[in-house]
Amino acid sequence: MDERTPPLQPTVEVDSIVQPGLDRDNDPPGASSGAINLHRLEPLIPVVSARILNASSDTLDEVIQRSLQEILQSLGLGRGGLLKVAKGRCHVLLSYDWHDHGVEIVSNEINLAELLPWTYHQIVGLGKTVAKYNIDSIPAEATADRQFFVRFGTKSALAIPLFVGQSVHHIFSVHSVTEECRWPESFITSLRLLGEIFVGALERRDILRSLETYQTRLDMAAASAGAGFWELDFATGNIWVTSKAREMLHFAEGETVTFAHVLEKIHPDDRASVARAVEQVRGLDAEACVEYRASGPDGAVRWFMSRGRMHQKGPNAAKSLAGATMDITHRKQMEHTLQQQVSEINRLREQLEQENTLLRSEAGLNEERHRSLGDSAPMQRVKALIEQVAPTGSTVLIQGETGTGKELVAQAVHQLSDRNQRLMVTVNCAALPAALIESELFGREKGAFTGAMSRQIGRFELAHGSTLLLDEIAEMPLETQAKLLRVLQNGTFERLGSPLNIKVDVRIIAATNRNLAKEVDAGRFRRDLFYRLNVFPINVPPLRERAEDIPLLVWKFVSEFGQRMGKKLNKIGSQDMETLLAYPWPGNVRELRNVVERAMITSTGNALDLSHLNLAHPKSGSPTAMTLREVERRHIEHTLAVAQGKIKGPGGAAALLGLNPSTLYSRMRKLGIKFPSTH
Repeated sequence: MDERTPPLQPTVEVDSIVQPGLDRDNDPPGASSGAINLHRLEPLIPVVSARILNASSDTLDEVIQRSLQEILQSLGLGRGGLLKVAKGRCHVLLSYDWHDHGVEIVSNEINLAELLPWTYHQIVGLGKTVAKYNIDSIPAEATADRQFFVRFGTKSALAIPLFVGQSVHHIFSVHSVTEECRWPESFITSLRLLGEIFVGALERRDILRSLETYQTRLDMAAASAGAGFWELDFATGNIWVTSKAREMLHFAEGETVTFAHVLEKIHPDDRASVARAVEQVRGLDAEACVEYRASGPDGAVRWFMSRGRMHQKGPNAAKSLAGATMDITHRKQMEHTLQQQVSEINRLREQLEQENTLLRSEAGLNEERHRSLGDSAPMQRVKALIEQVAPTGSTVLIQGETGTGKELVAQAVHQLSDRNQRLMVTVNCAALPAALIESELFGREKGAFTGAMSRQIGRFELAHGSTLLLDEIAEMPLETQAKLLRVLQNGTFERLGSPLNIKVDVRIIAATNRNLAKEVDAGRFRRDLFYRLNVFPINVPPLRERAEDIPLLVWKFVSEFGQRMGKKLNKIGSQDMETLLAYPWPGNVRELRNVVERAMITSTGNALDLSHLNLAHPKSGSPTAMTLREVERRHIEHTLAVAQGKIKGPGGAAALLGLNPSTLYSRMRKLGIKFPSTH
């Protein structure tokens, strides 16, 4: 049952035997003449009060226990105690209790809120005093409460809520176990007063202990932080200081400290600001914080921070300024060091922002970087060229159709070079307007042209010590080609709007899907620049000239998209693979990747379904056309390579092809394919 805030004034539970104003004539039939002797309780109130007030924190528990025993014995009650009510949860335990000889003990480990749910609700939930003359007066819905009283031999019971604020903090409970007793209102009032004396003392002790704990923690925090405490008396100008504060400003023990003395210790340039801060906080009655320098006997200057606020010890007392001082020399030294590095940070900030943009734009290239170039003979020749030129630092010209993987070749050259610790910077010359490509390459100063609202670092500066890929170089305007030629010749350039020469160490890799020699003949590309770029040409063959790589690429794309989409495909139909091998792939590897991605999306089983794509086959007589027998043979050979020579079992070539192993053996014999030694 949830506890709720009870009413401010406690009330007596309505069906109790004795209610306010109820006299003896209204006692229920059969009531015993046994009554509480009020004269025995009243003399104890001042005695117990004085005893509690004089008790220390260490002796309070003993005093409450002794007083509780004295009260219950003088009244002739068999059992009673002070019960602690847990805040925010249904939990009540005995804190102090006494029972007469031969009376059954109620354990202080029992949650009485569970055993007396109806009583708990009346007292804690509704704030009522529950006074029961006999067990028969307990209502029918309080079955658990009745069983408790019967079990522990209770004849009459009284439970009084004791409040702290608006919440029930304790319960004062007494039981008669020898005879039934009525509970007059005057008796309840007196017993409540004693209970409130107990609870008040406990609350004061809790507050005192909390303050002691707070003071201990404050002292530890001050010691750990190296803070010195002080208090300035405006009437006298004297300052009370702790030992740590004396140590900071080099005042001897016993030496009188005044505000004037402190100002003398402070650096002359900071005295005015300190005095002004003190006057401001005094006039505005607010908090002040000031940083200043002070010199020691050895002449060493240290930085301090003092924070204080107005304080008044009493309504008629004069106000003072209390606060703390900390040595912040180390922090100031660190700030000075950081300030010295600000100019360098500002210089690199724009470069880092540009690199961050490049990293995002290079995401696609980063994916390509980890893909295989292929194992066909044409690609083996490309790999050999890459390995030859990568460590030399020479300029490389990569030519090939769109989608063949020119960017991947450029990345391979960069990764195999000694510049691979830095990001390879890329400029797509076809994606930039002619008016902007120069500022992208060489950078610009603020106001270099209309719309240039800020300074911009160019790609050549970003690529210093690294590699610059000029993708689609054939699209570069002729006037920009002239400036590029100069950089290739002497390694220097100027930002737009700046006369200063900037020298860089950049390796150039150019890529294009056009024939640059023909572009030169047509007058669209500078001949001298072509010669500078064409130091080490690499031609990337189209996919139709290396169909042997198709199965390997397909399986790599299947694995890539399978991880991304959460699909596991382990089969490709032989007819579908034959279709892929026979198709001319005008979009090359990029088109193949897109086809596999679409098929991965639409495939529902564990096999890659390509039937719905309707790839157009090459025309009759096309130089890339192969016989069905040749297509099948190549497909099986590459599947065997993917399966590492394994034919049967999971991951074997037969499973990958969707064939029965015996069928695959038969086709291999028919096509003249040698059986691997590992089959």
